[in-house]
Amino acid sequence: MYDPERGWSLSFSGCGFLGFYHIGATRCLSEHAPHLIRDARMLFGSSAGALHAVVFLSGISLDLLMQILVDIVQSARSRNIGILHPSFNLGRHIQKSLQRHLPDNIHRLISGKMCISLTRVSDGENVLVSDFQSKDEVVDALLCSSFIPFFCGIIPPSFRGVRYVDGGASDNVPFFDAKTTITVSPFYGEYDICPKVTSTNFLHVDLTKLSLRLCSENAYLLMRALFPPDLKVLGEICLRGYLDALRFLEENGTYGRGICNRPHPCLNLPSAELKILKFTWGHRSLESPPRAAAGRMKPKGDELLDHLRLSILPWDESILDTLSPKLTAALSKAVKNQRGYMSKICNFLPIKVMSYMVLPCTLPVESAIAMVQRLVMWLPDMPEDIRWLQWLTSSVCSQVMTQLFPISRSQTPASGQQPSPRDMKALLPSLLSNRGRS
Repeated sequence: MYDPERGWSLSFSGCGFLGFYHIGATRCLSEHAPHLIRDARMLFGSSAGALHAVVFLSGISLDLLMQILVDIVQSARSRNIGILHPSFNLGRHIQKSLQRHLPDNIHRLISGKMCISLTRVSDGENVLVSDFQSKDEVVDALLCSSFIPFFCGIIPPSFRGVRYVDGGASDNVPFFDAKTTITVSPFYGEYDICPKVTSTNFLHVDLTKLSLRLCSENAYLLMRALFPPDLKVLGEICLRGYLDALRFLEENGTYGRGICNRPHPCLNLPSAELKILKFTWGHRSLESPPRAAAGRMKPKGDELLDHLRLSILPWDESILDTLSPKLTAALSKAVKNQRGYMSKICNFLPIKVMSYMVLPCTLPVESAIAMVQRLVMWLPDMPEDIRWLQWLTSSVCSQVMTQLFPISRSQTPASGQQPSPRDMKALLPSLLSNRGRS
């Protein structure tokens, strides 16, 4: 919720491969209400939301962030069974991208401004981390926050010597104060910036602070969060994020007035961040209607906009023309780049059928190669991981034994049970003394 008097924060929910939604929402806020991000007291994030917020605060442009996500999605979809293929390592892709693109002083840029949601393995409790000492700690925290068990691996990563998994398992939409936090989520639910549905079904389910409306759209989005769809669908989700953020601005103040143009004190941000937060529609006249202005800039025959127009709600049709030309151009470029000659050949129906037919022969070989590669990369961390596995095994066994044989039963002899010789020796002095008194 936006509260200009008490201040506000932003929280980006965990959403897997649907992180394109956060890009669209952030683009809209950066263009129409940059102070909402610039003057926010704190940014919160879990899993993909934490990755998005950290990369944005680092000064990396949204276009580059989109290209990073596009590369990961293309790498996952290039395999026959997608993310489940043994040769695909999501954690490795995320780690390489973070090490390559994040600046060396990222820990100084986000300390005190960013809270990352983690789930501690030992007790399942949620932990919010906002203080970092180095770039490696930032990368470790993001890897822990986005680690989905069995999808990303079996042994969870560690942060400062403690094992953590996906922050969405305990708190998918982290915040300190719900009344002063603007929540962003690509799922249909009770959030400030989220898709709206025309259904009269008001049933909701709450999972780790993730309020989901019970509808078929959320079932589809939950599946696509783990198994990425085509880039064209992800592009539509990105545009949806832009429209939902624009609706939020209209609901909290008339479009073009209110919170969009209200002056706020500026923070001393790096020049790279100021470039991101810069209002990019300065060339458009405020007197000209949005529809006419966007009509001059929108490319003709844009498939993303045409397809999005079919699924948009009736009252959103008028704001389709206010979409950012930069955003639609970047999405169109990303979709066109995947339509090369090799991509067309691989997507040809006979080629795809043949690739699935030879899968029983190629999958064992590819699995063996992937296992060897992961074993080689695992060698430096093997001693620590083995010790953790031993501790985990002993903890599980002790809990199982405690449930099967409670302490009270083990200390109290059952009725009719013969006492042991050790118990008889301990009771013998007391019996003799009682007999002597009698």
